[in-house]
Amino acid sequence: MTAGQRNAVVLDLTHAGIPIAKEMVRLGYNVRAIDVYDTLDDETISDLQQIFPVLSSGEAFELKTTETVVAPVHLNPEFHVLKSAREKGNTIISHHTMVGKLILESGRLSTSKVIELTGTKAKTSTASILADILSRSMDVVLHTSRGLEHWNNGVATIVHKGLSIAPGSILSAIEKTEEANIRPEVFILETSIGGTGCADIGVITSLEQDYRIANNTALASDAKLQMLDNAKEGSIVIVNCDARKALQRAAEKDLEIITFSDKNEEDADFSLEINGNNVVISSKDQTIETLMEEGFDLSAYRTAFSAAAAISITMGIEEKQIVGTLQNFRGLTGRMVKDELEGRTLIDNSNSGMDIRSVKKALDYTSAIASDINSDSTEREIVMVLGEEAEQVCEGLPPEDVSDFLMKNGKKLNKIVLVGSRMRAIKYDDAYYEGSLEEGLSSALRCTNIGDIIILCVKCFR
Repeated sequence: MTAGQRNAVVLDLTHAGIPIAKEMVRLGYNVRAIDVYDTLDDETISDLQQIFPVLSSGEAFELKTTETVVAPVHLNPEFHVLKSAREKGNTIISHHTMVGKLILESGRLSTSKVIELTGTKAKTSTASILADILSRSMDVVLHTSRGLEHWNNGVATIVHKGLSIAPGSILSAIEKTEEANIRPEVFILETSIGGTGCADIGVITSLEQDYRIANNTALASDAKLQMLDNAKEGSIVIVNCDARKALQRAAEKDLEIITFSDKNEEDADFSLEINGNNVVISSKDQTIETLMEEGFDLSAYRTAFSAAAAISITMGIEEKQIVGTLQNFRGLTGRMVKDELEGRTLIDNSNSGMDIRSVKKALDYTSAIASDINSDSTEREIVMVLGEEAEQVCEGLPPEDVSDFLMKNGKKLNKIVLVGSRMRAIKYDDAYYEGSLEEGLSSALRCTNIGDIIILCVKCFR
């Protein structure tokens, strides 16, 4: 926006629209905001009204010709303000694009190298492994669905919990970092459904398992291509070889692109191969090989290992830092990690990105290790805790998917604990019903004995 175009309407204060509107006001924009989903309480609205006008979704609203509409990519295009903007020819930009503009205009990340990641799968794992690698020679701040973390020499310290990975939350993460008086050399950002354009290195981890957004009028994969469309001049884009749509868009835009693969593809700039516990990452110039520890499903991290290595090598990181991180890696909490709890074997796969495919992978992983656990001929029961802690976590876990999974795989489980209010509609013989991950785990402990196996597959923030 030019100086004469700094009038805007920010839509959707539920999904991190508040920090966007606040930062716009701080930088001199004239802002009005609409609580599209009417989720804000009276106290919050009253506080915000001191900064900018806040309207509910149903209030009469006349869009001015000079106002730019700032809307999330997932908003229903028939929402009256969006519809009016299209009819009147007002400029419409995404939350992602506005966040990028604000960061670049303010210069708040100008002293840090910024790495931004989006994708359907492996965002958090890639970002976390990368933070570990880079922190062995640099000061790193990591913002993911796990929280805001300060990394130094392979050790993470929590700065703040509770931020989402909606684009507007990046502004909150920057603010929390400044409040903690941390000045990172590298800022790693996990962003949902797209990229903001503030990154020196933009990453697309995957586009598989696509889904519809914006009241079923658009594909999430197209929105994720904002990582390419918003890429700033001189930046590098690192893309999974499987993301063909992204590769085509990058070629059209003549971006500097680096590719990685977790399937040992010859055409990739970086490829990964796993043989047992041995991981090999190859490029035309070097080969990195390391033996991994047990205690987690190695295959669940294929994409993350390959992507993190590709980013690190592109940044000129020494091989010993990459190897050091991989050799000490034991999996991330809630991402296919094997553990022990009160004498039971625990397979923990509860995280915000979990879907029904990863539930099946957790069951397959459990089946693969069950023969070792049962080597003493003692029959071990397998109990799964399955569901969602909150429907609003990403796309939730559709009850119909859970029902279909149980129909196909239920016989492999001795007991099932279903979590979340929506799962109560599923009628399954002898199922237990609980409201949260913690309650589900407690229920599983009560109905199992020492030596049994519990699989945790609850979609939740952790």
